[in-house]
Amino acid sequence: MKKPGINLIKKFHIQDENLDFMGYEPKEDEILTFHHLIIPSCEKGPYEECNGVILCGSTSHPYLHIIEGTDYDMFLDITSEMLDELIKGYLDRENLLRIRDILNSFEKEYLDGSLCNYKIKEDYLIGLP
Repeated sequence: MKKPGINLIKKFHIQDENLDFMGYEPKEDEILTFHHLIIPSCEKGPYEECNGVILCGSTSHPYLHIIEGTDYDMFLDITSEMLDELIKGYLDRENLLRIRDILNSFEKEYLDGSLCNYKIKEDYLIGLP
């Protein structure tokens, strides 16, 4: 991972708090990934701290992209919550709860077996203050 991503991991205590920007717990040996927020990487968005967040590479990051391709408004709502955390400079419990609510709504609306078997974690709030 490049320096801006490493800086975000340190600044937001991702490994110490054991939570990413969507509230997912990195698994042991999890690859943490940089997710572009404002200008997507496909549009040559800058790889800078102000343009990204840290997500779990095997869970929250691919799940977010499934949401993006399925319900763009929900994707934007989650993005807005993560952007708010980025601006605040810390992972905020209220933002994480709103993200959880959006994920619950997504699953109720779309996960009828036609999409992948992604489910939000039942233990989503473990580790939250």
